[in-house]
Formats: sequence, structure tokens, C-alpha cells
Amino acid sequence: MVATLHARQRSEMDEPLLARLVAGSEGAFNEIYRRYARYVATIGFRLLGDDTELDDLVQETFLEVSSSIDGLSNPKTFKSWLATIAVRCVVRRRALRRRRHFLYQALSVVGISRSDPAVSGPVDELYEVLDHVPERARTPWLMHKVVGESLVDTALICGVSLTTAKRRIAETEARLRRKLDAG
Repeated sequence: MVATLHARQRSEMDEPLLARLVAGSEGAFNEIYRRYARYVATIGFRLLGDDTELDDLVQETFLEVSSSIDGLSNPKTFKSWLATIAVRCVVRRRALRRRRHFLYQALSVVGISRSDPAVSGPVDELYEVLDHVPERARTPWLMHKVVGESLVDTALICGVSLTTAKRRIAETEARLRRKLDAG
């Protein structure tokens, strides 16, 4: 009962502040950040299990809040809306962790180690091939194959149509296969 009362009071206190935030007030943004950064960090800590990325997570969450505040339809739901954004940011971070882990495992399976000159050849060869791929084709391939973005998101990020993104990824893939198979 008391927690509900405090939440309602906080919500009512936030409404004018959120209206100023929607209007573009930097002071309102700073105040919202001050009020809720710890809440976002708590969510992040509980979901990530450690605090190594909390500062980045909080910044990423509030950056998204600032760019999408116009999408908040009901100021009374701000805290849950903020939590939803924080959870989405955590999910993206966890996915990135998994992709990095997978990539490191894949590289270790073939024995590639940048610190060992005897086995650095394949890594150097891959980077050498990628260095000769035009940026317009290299970026979609990296975003999709290494970063793990969907084809649709890759196209949006690269500012091209889905068909163009698919074509550029396929071209880069073919180039890599030809060069790496020939070597």
C-alpha cells in the first residue's frame, strides 16, 4: 500500500518534468537521469549479473529515452516504459556478449591467436582480404555476420535497401571464400 502510494506520488511529480523533457529541456533530462539512473543500474545489475557494463548500459538506456520520449503515450507509465527500454538494452548487450563469446571460441578452435606469430596467418589473411573489400560491401557483411544484426536492421543501418544489403553481403562472402580457399 505504501509502495503504491509512493509510486503514484513519484508519477505525479514526474508528469510536469516529463512534459518539459518532451519539449527538449536539458534540465528536465538531467533531473530524470538523476532520479532514475540508479533504478536502471539496478535492473542492469540484476539481469547482467555483474557491474562491468552498468555505466554503458545506463547511458545507452537514457540515450534511447531521450531519442524516443515522444513515444511515451502516458506519463504515468514512465517508470515501466523506462524499465522496458533498459531491459531491451540488456538483451542487446547479452546478445553481443554471446556473439563475442562464439567468435572467440570459433577463433580458438582453429588455434588463431594474435599473440602467437606461428598461427596468426589465418587472422591476418582474413583482415587482408577484408581490407580490399570496398567499405560499402564490407560494412553490411560485418554488421550481419560479425555483429549479428538481422538483414533488415543491417539494411537500415547501412542506409540501403534489403536487396542491396543481401547482394553486398553475398558479394563479400564470395570474395572471402575465393581468396581464403585459394590461399
